[in-house]
Amino acid sequence: MVLAALVVFGFSISSLSAQDFEGKNVSAVDFRYEGDKTVDEARLRNFIQLSAGAPYRTDKIDNDIKALYGSGLVNDVRVLAEPVGESVRVIYSVTTRPGFVAVGFVGNTAFKDTKLAKESKLKAGGALSDEMVITARQNIEKLYTDAGYPDVTITHRFQDSETGQGADLIFIIDEGGKNEIRDIRFEGNHTFDRRTLIRQMSVKEKGLWSIFTKSGRFEVSQLDQDLESVLDYYRTKGYLRADSPGIRREPVGDGRVDLVIPINEGEKYTVKGVGFGKMTVFKPEELYPVLTLNDGDAYNSKKMRADMTSIRSYYGSRGYADATVTPDIRDAGPNQVSVVYRITEGSRYRVGEVNIEGNTKTQDRVIRREVPLKPGDYFNSVEMETTKARLEGLQYFNTVQVNSSTSARGGSYRDVDILVDERRTGSISGGVGFSSIDSIVGFVRLEQTNFDIMNPWSFTGAGQRFSADLRLGSERIDAGISLVEPWFLGQQLALGGELFYRDSQYYSDFYEQTNAGGAITLRKPLTENSYVKGEYRLEKVNIDLDNSVYVLSDKSVNSIPPGPPSLLIPEAGDYIRSALGANWIYDTRNSVVETREGSKIDVGVSLAGTFLGGDVDTYGVTLQGSHYWNLKWDSILSIKGEMAFVDATSGTVPIFDRLYLGGGQTLRGFEFRDVGPRDPVTREVVGGQSLGFLSLEYTVPVVDNVRLAAFYDLGFVNASAWDLDASELYHDVGIGVRLRLPISPVPLALDYAIPIDSPDPIADKGGQFNFSLNYEY
Repeated sequence: MVLAALVVFGFSISSLSAQDFEGKNVSAVDFRYEGDKTVDEARLRNFIQLSAGAPYRTDKIDNDIKALYGSGLVNDVRVLAEPVGESVRVIYSVTTRPGFVAVGFVGNTAFKDTKLAKESKLKAGGALSDEMVITARQNIEKLYTDAGYPDVTITHRFQDSETGQGADLIFIIDEGGKNEIRDIRFEGNHTFDRRTLIRQMSVKEKGLWSIFTKSGRFEVSQLDQDLESVLDYYRTKGYLRADSPGIRREPVGDGRVDLVIPINEGEKYTVKGVGFGKMTVFKPEELYPVLTLNDGDAYNSKKMRADMTSIRSYYGSRGYADATVTPDIRDAGPNQVSVVYRITEGSRYRVGEVNIEGNTKTQDRVIRREVPLKPGDYFNSVEMETTKARLEGLQYFNTVQVNSSTSARGGSYRDVDILVDERRTGSISGGVGFSSIDSIVGFVRLEQTNFDIMNPWSFTGAGQRFSADLRLGSERIDAGISLVEPWFLGQQLALGGELFYRDSQYYSDFYEQTNAGGAITLRKPLTENSYVKGEYRLEKVNIDLDNSVYVLSDKSVNSIPPGPPSLLIPEAGDYIRSALGANWIYDTRNSVVETREGSKIDVGVSLAGTFLGGDVDTYGVTLQGSHYWNLKWDSILSIKGEMAFVDATSGTVPIFDRLYLGGGQTLRGFEFRDVGPRDPVTREVVGGQSLGFLSLEYTVPVVDNVRLAAFYDLGFVNASAWDLDASELYHDVGIGVRLRLPISPVPLALDYAIPIDSPDPIADKGGQFNFSLNYEY
């Protein structure tokens, strides 16, 4: 298919060019058919923007040509323009495609035609562009490779339909042999064991979890990438000359193969010296401190690439957008090499314009506020990477490209060009879940992460975040609606609001707690890794006691001997809680899902009082922290801890503000909220005013998406505020599984924990199973 259009003019004005018509009024836009007219003109007009009465614009015509080709309705487009007085008449001369009647397949034995037709996602009778055909081929190829046919090749042809009208699309399939990986072996690997080298590969052997992980299947191109990954691992450990003649596939029957990977390790090299070629912008002593590959180190290709990136970033931060770095590696003695970075500095630039394309829904300002570069600034390639990362972090786009180009402002300027491919940002989800705390729960969630409250037709484009939730279960009813404006008043200040209703029956066997109200939050970043958050929350809280509490407290019933009344009785009733809160958060975690490294610290204070219009007078302090280490074999060691205190400025701390431990997120060897001071009558935990908690966890990968965990938890809850007495510590140990299912991006945690010390014998109910989603905010 030709992707460019020929602009043709009448023979009497052949000396004119397209520029001579630029800006003139268009008197008419007509279509002319070359060959059979297989598509109505009205349908073609839906794909063009140029119209009578509008000014002639070559960029509009270019877009029209692309749109017509992309429609799949035409094989060729030519645009003719002719003057009509002071105006111009535009003619789209098109060769239309015959109608797409049916899709057929040749050479397929593994799958039926109906399966392949469904997988192609093509609809007979519709428009058929080259892009749609290529996508259909890719869909079918993926079906085959996922089923263990790595050598499948697919071509296509068009043929006249048997109906006598239109054409059929025929896919020609060469399936190749079915290959599933039984075993992966290495030859010549003396330095690193098989397990270490296999971890460098994406392709895996077929195993018990293959139905979820698709292990055992592969694409030929992936094998090539995996071989390079294995060799690069050697080069990161000093084996500069490591190579391989290639991967062999050895059939073992039943469509299975063994992969055999020969390795020539070579000698291990050390770095004798690191230097720089000629430079004018920087001196060597300015760049040496940022290098990670230094004299005396084992040669490391990964460190060398990182150093090249750091050097380019130094130049890019000064406006040298075209600076290139080339490593010159030379022998410097037995098993030694020298590394010299040859730098081509180029010229220094300023930013011309910031151009944005591809955003049909997202407003320009939403994108521009994530771009630190402004016209006139010195060009900075580091900020280009920052821009890309920020835009990708919005989750509004499938892809983000940030490039530079020559600017119309002159040779000393470079434009920043941003091209985005927008994704669907709204979603409705629902389902049924189960946890060990609140039993069976059905949920519905409506979310739009690129919301615009001022656009009542589509409600998208302004970068606001909207969500509405409803959860119904045997132990709970939750409903909430929230809206966040991340750039309040045009600055990086997130303003959020929410309304909520929560009916929680799983807190206790003796009372039901209901919370209804709203909150307003402000969040301000301080540094790249820290921010502060302030909140005002107003809610009505109801504590509805079960009648059994009153019966048990009546000493004339059931012959209960005299004693103190239930501590739960004074808690019954309605409360208005009006509170302010503030938090400082420092977060360097690499991910909030399956974190491998980094830390998080959260320090918070809260104050509820009658001076804010409520009838609860309490204040509290919390300190939470966690740290993660990514260790050998991709194992993860984590430590988490918390200290919390709550006290009353007058009266007592109500039961809903007190502190508890137990359950899947804290002491896993004890039931949910079953650690703390107890009511002398019902034996129900009524919470404390001081809390300490610590947890150690170690997870190791078993197969893709499955990790085994071992953990140890300890903690205490004391009745008085500001009481750090740890004489009554609760301990548990346990094991678990972290399972990432295809239906959920968040791992499912299944844990079994056993109490090993319980100062309160009532809390020790033996081993406990816990089921929960394993992620953190």
